[in-house]
Amino acid sequence: MSQIFDTALQSGCFVAENSSDQQLPAHSWLAQFSLLRIEGPDSERFLQGQLTCDVAKLAADQWSLGACCTAKGRMVANFVIVRDPADGYWLRLPTAQVDALIQHLKKYAVFFKAQLTDLSASHKIVALIPAQQPAAEQLDSEAIISQRSLSWSEQGAELSYHDGRKEYWLINDNAEQKLTSEALCDSKHWQLFDINLATIWVDTNTREHWIPQNIDWQLQGGVSFSKGCYTGQEIVARLQYLGKAKKALYRISTQESQPLAILSELKTAEGRSIGELCSWSDNQGLALLTITEGLEQVLLVTESSEIPLSIEKLSYTQEQENTTDA
Repeated sequence: MSQIFDTALQSGCFVAENSSDQQLPAHSWLAQFSLLRIEGPDSERFLQGQLTCDVAKLAADQWSLGACCTAKGRMVANFVIVRDPADGYWLRLPTAQVDALIQHLKKYAVFFKAQLTDLSASHKIVALIPAQQPAAEQLDSEAIISQRSLSWSEQGAELSYHDGRKEYWLINDNAEQKLTSEALCDSKHWQLFDINLATIWVDTNTREHWIPQNIDWQLQGGVSFSKGCYTGQEIVARLQYLGKAKKALYRISTQESQPLAILSELKTAEGRSIGELCSWSDNQGLALLTITEGLEQVLLVTESSEIPLSIEKLSYTQEQENTTDA
């Protein structure tokens, strides 16, 4: 296998050798993600009863987001999902989540003719990362979802984003060939694009912690409220239609790069707990905070210091008629 795939990773992310002089656009290996395939004659019916997205309506030329929840509506994992030409399904999710999702789904798969295959060892995900991110204030959920396109070739799958990004799901040899023939950059750049798009991934430390609405997964197109029953559906639907939102996602940032931990508690200057950190890279991230008008800064309190964070509500996060602080 290529030396690229033997590269030491930092926090699960690929670090290119030329990290000091990287220029975008460039390609990268999304080492923080892996692939899971579900196939078999019952695969659609099986997944339709387990996932938040409408698997039956997933078009062959589009990709979608989805999640798998416990009976209490807490996400075991969330992912990108596509339909393959053989009418099976592929999921792209954080590498640390693949086995956890397989073990969860196996409890239900025994009743269906469906097979789950971890493709982590045989396939890699290569990304094309463009030079510039779109302005955050221009985010439009419907436009973002409508521009998600998918195509398959002999090489593998190609997924396109509204912001110019592409990702390729390739067998190892094809991935190696692509990565060794292109200018490379660190895969953390992909994470920064995800943060700009307000996309949060469930990982080991947040497994079964959030309901989909906590991370705006319904606004990202990852939840269908018309598809019918699935595990956790009753809780997710109830939270969507009853009550009023008490928490929302906010953009957060610091003046300088900081190594912050996910789920770190955030407080007001007066010491009142107001939420938690959901995603972070370098000096920017996303946080789930109690909705408070006029608040422009919160503090992340560590054992040795208080780190001030500037906050800004997401432009496309509409107030939902739900209760997201369950």
